[in-house]
Amino acid sequence: MYLNIARDRRGFTLESTILVMVLLTILIGFAASQTMRTIRTADLDYRAARAAYEAEGGADAVLGQLKGAMADGIVSPADLAAIVPPTLGGFTFQNVRGDTTGPAVVRTITDGPYAGLISLNQPIEVNVTAVDPNNNSTRIVLGINAQSVPVFQFGVFYDEDLEIHNGPRLDFSGWVHTNGNLYLRSNNSFFHSLITTPRQLVFNRKAADMGTPISGAERGVWIDNAASTSNALTFDSRSAPDTSNFKNLSDINFDGRVMTGVSGVKPLRLPLPAGMAAIQLIQPRNVADNADVQGVKFAWKADWMITVDLFRLNNICNGAMAHLRLAGPISSAAPADGTAQCNAIFQGIPNAFQEGRENIGPDVFQIDVAQLRAWIGVAAARQVRTMYVTFVNTNPAGTPAANWDYPVVRLRNASALPSAFTFATDRPLYVWGNYNSVGWSPSALAADAITFLSNGWVDPAAPPAARSWNPVWDPNVTHAYAKSAAAPTSVYAAIAAGHSATPCDVVVTSPCPALPPGSAPPTAPPQVAYANYGGGLENFPRFLEDWGGVQFTYRGSLVSLFQSAYAARRRWSWQDYYTPPNRDWQFDLRFQDPNNLPPSTPVVGNIFQTAFRTVY
Repeated sequence: MYLNIARDRRGFTLESTILVMVLLTILIGFAASQTMRTIRTADLDYRAARAAYEAEGGADAVLGQLKGAMADGIVSPADLAAIVPPTLGGFTFQNVRGDTTGPAVVRTITDGPYAGLISLNQPIEVNVTAVDPNNNSTRIVLGINAQSVPVFQFGVFYDEDLEIHNGPRLDFSGWVHTNGNLYLRSNNSFFHSLITTPRQLVFNRKAADMGTPISGAERGVWIDNAASTSNALTFDSRSAPDTSNFKNLSDINFDGRVMTGVSGVKPLRLPLPAGMAAIQLIQPRNVADNADVQGVKFAWKADWMITVDLFRLNNICNGAMAHLRLAGPISSAAPADGTAQCNAIFQGIPNAFQEGRENIGPDVFQIDVAQLRAWIGVAAARQVRTMYVTFVNTNPAGTPAANWDYPVVRLRNASALPSAFTFATDRPLYVWGNYNSVGWSPSALAADAITFLSNGWVDPAAPPAARSWNPVWDPNVTHAYAKSAAAPTSVYAAIAAGHSATPCDVVVTSPCPALPPGSAPPTAPPQVAYANYGGGLENFPRFLEDWGGVQFTYRGSLVSLFQSAYAARRRWSWQDYYTPPNRDWQFDLRFQDPNNLPPSTPVVGNIFQTAFRTVY
């Protein structure tokens, strides 16, 4: 038999070739398919990544909105409801919302420059879903902590430069913080807690009236270390400007309890909406005030607001007051005009006494707190937690400056309060005698400036000339003024008020120019600014008597967010109208419990991210 082996081999080769070609075609098709699948997957991954990045950007935008909402120190349900979906990169954003995830928790801050302070912490979850034009989407979930720190948690809180140059010894227990520079110089200042500023600590005077910078004397500033051992301050931000130098010296001398910007201290935001000046906290209601402004102004928070017509101050209980209902039924229960109750609680005293610092006779609207407490105690509907007083018909247009009035509020017989009580006014406030020293209640005093009159105070006669503002008053000239003898006095209250500032730093700006009068309201007298010492923390609570050797006991929190506008005509000068008291001043530790904070307490806030996750 004949076999055509070659032919059979050729057939096999052809079949093999076809089979290989088929396999190659399949492989090429599979590779192409995989390539297309990879391309499509990569495209999907790219789109998903873009959506994720956009969602993350949207979450950051929402976080920025909440940080803006924290301008008043808290994130409220209304703030969460007002979150606006962001606009970024052509994407749309869906299901944008913020929700609280549990009750607010009181917690002690354990790290950072403000470790040791009490904060109120509200956990919040923010959801943001980003969707691209092809309907690819990614959801981002942020965990957030809205942290509120009441300003009355500090022994001292200043928003501007803080100066402390006491005469009689000052022992101060409580955290001292300023958002400005801190100037310390004294023979006998003793600080027993932390000192923080985001700017500079200067071991010198700021005041130009002290001549050339002092280099050797008055080395008597002492600060406790962690073991409560007082060590002398021997360095500052100018002598140790290098970050490591200052921090090392603070660690060695004070266990790091003296901190500046080089230590990581940041300014604490004020409890204010954007664009609102701090002094508006104590200013009257305005029809243009939006909800955010209303949420922080004492005048809007008050459950009883009193408007005093200065034209009728002589007859205060016969139409001079308008009792405005802000919350609760107080207006309908208010003491009626002409009644014995009204006359017992409220008095109007034009040109009441000689005010040595301002050199004028104040027009006093006086509130007898003991009589107010008795009246409130009759019915629960009369309860007052925040009271606000302002004035109308003061210095109408065209009134010569020499004839301008000086309306003020004075509280007396206030050793016992009705309950937790905050008093606020846009004008200067005087407190006569012990305040809140019997049966302590949470309390705050807020005003343009605050002056404490001792238990021994007697109104000195105010001659007619005292009504005249003297625009050329010379701080170097001694004025005749009969100082009354002070008696020991105690005050238990937080203070939020304006201060008198030194115009400029003599080292940085020499000579110091006079301050412009632009910060005074239109109805305030023209300010006469001198480049001398403003009085410092030791005169932030003001005095008018001979306190030499007499003790003034204070427990509370000293807060100043602005400069006085009405009580600002005359700069500090002690020779002719007072001698300083022996100061026993301490932070009131009861304020560390948020349940003990006074009504309407301002807070500073911070917001930070605690968690992040992507949901595909």
